[in-house]
Amino acid sequence: MKPPRLADQLLEFFCAPHRLEEVQGDLHEEFDYQVKRIGERRARIRYWRDVLGFLKPPAGWPFAIKRKATAYSTTHTMNPTMISNYFKTARRNLIKNQTYALINVTGLAMGIGAALLIFSLVRYHHTIDTHHQKYASIYRVTTEFVTPEGNFNVTGVPYELGKALRNDHPDIENLAMIELYRDPLVAIPVANEPDRKFKDAHKMGAFVQPSYFKIFDYEWLAGGPAGLAQPNTVVLSAENATRYFGTTEVLGKIIKINATLNARIVGVFKDYRDNTDFAYSLMASWASLPEFHDRPLNVDFDNIDSGTQCFVSLNSHFTKADWDRQMLAFVKKYKPHGLKDTRFPMQPLRDIHFSTETGGVSSGLIWSLFAIGIFLLITACINFVNLATAQALNRSREVGVRKVLGSTRPQLFWQFMGETALLTLTATAIALLFFQFGQQLAQEYLHGVFRFTFYYDPSVIGWLVLIVTGVIFLSGFYPALVLTGFKPALALAGRITSRQVGGFSIRRSLVITQFAISQMLIVGMVVVANQLQYIQTKDLGFRQKAILTVRLPSSPQQDVGKMENFRHRAMAIPEVEKLSYSMSGPPQTGWISQTVIKFDTRPEPEKFTPQQKFIDAAYVDVYGLKLVAGRNLQPADTSREALVNETFVKQLGIHNPAQVLGKILHTARKLEIVGVVKDFNERDLKSGIFPLLMTTRATKYYYASLQLHNGNFERVIHQLEKEYNQLYPDSYFTAQFVDEQLQEYYVQEQTMAKLINFFAGIAVVIGCLGLYGLVLFMANQKTKEIGVRKVLGASISNILWLFGKEFARLIAVAFVVATPVAWWVMTHWLQDFAYKIDIGPGIFGIALLATVIVAALTVSFQSVKAALMNPVKSLKSE
Repeated sequence: MKPPRLADQLLEFFCAPHRLEEVQGDLHEEFDYQVKRIGERRARIRYWRDVLGFLKPPAGWPFAIKRKATAYSTTHTMNPTMISNYFKTARRNLIKNQTYALINVTGLAMGIGAALLIFSLVRYHHTIDTHHQKYASIYRVTTEFVTPEGNFNVTGVPYELGKALRNDHPDIENLAMIELYRDPLVAIPVANEPDRKFKDAHKMGAFVQPSYFKIFDYEWLAGGPAGLAQPNTVVLSAENATRYFGTTEVLGKIIKINATLNARIVGVFKDYRDNTDFAYSLMASWASLPEFHDRPLNVDFDNIDSGTQCFVSLNSHFTKADWDRQMLAFVKKYKPHGLKDTRFPMQPLRDIHFSTETGGVSSGLIWSLFAIGIFLLITACINFVNLATAQALNRSREVGVRKVLGSTRPQLFWQFMGETALLTLTATAIALLFFQFGQQLAQEYLHGVFRFTFYYDPSVIGWLVLIVTGVIFLSGFYPALVLTGFKPALALAGRITSRQVGGFSIRRSLVITQFAISQMLIVGMVVVANQLQYIQTKDLGFRQKAILTVRLPSSPQQDVGKMENFRHRAMAIPEVEKLSYSMSGPPQTGWISQTVIKFDTRPEPEKFTPQQKFIDAAYVDVYGLKLVAGRNLQPADTSREALVNETFVKQLGIHNPAQVLGKILHTARKLEIVGVVKDFNERDLKSGIFPLLMTTRATKYYYASLQLHNGNFERVIHQLEKEYNQLYPDSYFTAQFVDEQLQEYYVQEQTMAKLINFFAGIAVVIGCLGLYGLVLFMANQKTKEIGVRKVLGASISNILWLFGKEFARLIAVAFVVATPVAWWVMTHWLQDFAYKIDIGPGIFGIALLATVIVAALTVSFQSVKAALMNPVKSLKSE
């Protein structure tokens, strides 16, 4: 039993050199005696007491310590020449050990590059809309419905909410109503020629009040928002102004919005970078809405559209807490019958981007990616530590010589840290190239929340420096500590053992961590792939194949005559079998309209609010919906009859669907229930099946769904476009097959699967690099042992097992560690889906098998090479 090393270091610092050996000898002898006499624990306590007693400061001790410190700093201070020598020595050592240097640089470059991609994505999402000066005081007023199944929020509010808020609470600093306009269609009048049409697919326009620009910051290139106080005015982004007219000098020019509203351009604003959730391509005046909709605005507080929103900026005169206290009184005044089930809470701007309930990004998903970035850095650092400590035996004599020649431990420590820094900086340079290439791929191939742009600014540079510094410290600290701790005498005599360089136990722990991370990522990869396969092949309860949807003009009121004309022209095409009109096209479009109902003679409205869908009589046949009771709707242009789904009947508390037939539903109109359809997935598979009410209303149809025979679909689409343009010359023809449309709803999950596959692959490659380096080191260290074993009759399989058994144990332990963590994480991710797979043993078996195969392939090359080596050469090598 040896006394504590720290106590010896304290004695070395405080004692005069000529007394050190005498003092240490006496104390060590006393320690050995006490161990035999009273046991280890008490011996250590007494030893420390004696050491501290010996170090009791004498008179004038501050000056003595100051002299010691001055002498220490004189011998340990680094100067430029010393630092230069450190890097020269580091460069020579790296050239000497090129294989290990290449493995370390490659692993670090991949880890840092991938982590930079992930961290920049995380930073991008956490800086969304933070550039607005009033960021901390901006709120969106939402609508919350209180139901027995739980509360749910929608982004929309009644049209009159803004006016009511201004009247009742004039202390609100700024308030602006806004109505979103999806896929803006703009026509540019041209003299003596047809209008030039521009369709901004997958973009948003808006109708806004001028006060909107007092809440959110915009940079104006021409004009400004003041003109939006007048109807028939619009402001454009610089990109759209250039696209429409070839210049941003467009003030006073006229554009036609949606072929119905002639609007004069009163301003051009600078294009937003993609760090906002409110990047509208054009914004027309709120006062233009009545003409745009061709009707007065609906002032009923029961009518809520998710696109009609209200934003406020608050100050000390009126705060969110003030609103929370007065909200019920507001509801009682303007919607007294909704006092029990309706609220209008304010949602902070900082929460909007991460509110999945109202269409935001999952913060859990972003932080999961952040964790993967941390894991990749840790994996790369583990490689470095493993290989550096494995090489320590080869550098023990170097350390011994340097110490004999006068190098101190701190000097050696910083020399080895310099080597780590050189490797890390080289890896970082490569990682930045990897990052730039990866960002280009992200912009080109990633979609939705995974698209981002990385902007370099002082905070980003500081963040990059922090990452590099952290990697240098994590990678270099422990190996440098081990290397500088060698005793000169033992090092020069070649008596340093693997136990003294941290032993294989430390490296075992690090390799287990590496394997565990790889297995967790592989499990995630398999789970996401299986879930995507499941939702893409699940029976949704309606027909998907060979159905083409055509978007009708976004008119407030559809022209029924033109719709019938288009039906006749489309049905004249041989490949078109059936055609149906509906409000939102196929199920799962995400277009949700909800309504309050009263059932038959019940005096109170129902506690649930069903989804309302306007369809024609052909919709059931086109999409193959099944009736479980009653009949289909009769052809009609107005709302008279209704179909409901099975969930609707259950919510009414009725078990037999036939019992609701002939009953009256009281909505905006009285509807007779004539049929009950079998439940189908009207929403995506992240949601369950909700109560559904379907009725006819021709003026609210915005999609035509055409069931096609097999044939030349390209010719059909071309013919449909020709017929469409003749009937709707001011509109823009867009068509899409339903099965393709449904795939787009899961693009986030598909992209996430690609990312996990990519980063899991990087983790596995980094792990393989480290594993290869360790096997290479083991083969060099066991050269003589392998030769002796072969001389004594060991077969090639015995030699291979010598290498394989160690890593087999490590993989098994890593599997035990990774399995519960991966199960918990992926079970939590699957909770976002109402329909999901079960995580069974087979998934973990795949991860284990993949890890074993990858490890075996990595280990096999060097182990087979060592096993086939001539034993005569092996024994001569030492």
